[in-house]
Amino acid sequence: MKAYRTILYEKQAPVGILTMNRPEKLNAMNLEMKNELYEALSQMEADDEIRVVILTGAGRAFSSGHDNDDPLENMEEFTSLKQEELLFTLDKPTIAAIHGYTLGDAMQQALLCDMIIASENAVLGFIGPKVGALCYGAFTVLPAIVGRHIANELLFTCDQISAQEAYRIGMVNKVVPHEQLMPAARETALKIAQWPAASIKYSKRAMRIGLANKTHREALKEGWAAIMAAMAAK
Repeated sequence: MKAYRTILYEKQAPVGILTMNRPEKLNAMNLEMKNELYEALSQMEADDEIRVVILTGAGRAFSSGHDNDDPLENMEEFTSLKQEELLFTLDKPTIAAIHGYTLGDAMQQALLCDMIIASENAVLGFIGPKVGALCYGAFTVLPAIVGRHIANELLFTCDQISAQEAYRIGMVNKVVPHEQLMPAARETALKIAQWPAASIKYSKRAMRIGLANKTHREALKEGWAAIMAAMAAK
């Protein structure tokens, strides 16, 4: 197995755990980390023994967002986009286990996961507009999660919110005591992993169809195709 420098890769079948591992920088995300996350996600997608993926961060934070010591001009657009696209389109369910600062780019990572479980000490927010940047990954999913007006408020004001407030507006699935964060994430992952992989895979694909900008008829047709594929895979 490849040795990664900025992340930790753990296989606890049927669960895979990816941990952003730059605790001295609050897991700030640079180009190397984006590349390694892409490679690790690809590896977990190809491993049939891994049924659910958990994404978390080492130390005091999930991630403080983009690493300002790695200028945005150095961030290859293709690398950044392909990592986020893979996280969103992964056929296996993904759970973000967040704690401490979960800001900017890290918020995008969490929102692109299928579920978010938050420590009670989590602080969430978008900071892109403060530095003249866009939180582009959030545009695709945030309005569908919290509604357009709340999404606009979070993106335009750059307000940071508590885990409890994130739960109140429907951004996270549950809030747990900090020491229970990873046990709660594993418990949820194991609950999902007990069901047939094909059913979960095609259920997830059907959910993505619902988020796409399609007519109701198109969504129904593609959803039906996903159901038929799941039945055929039994």
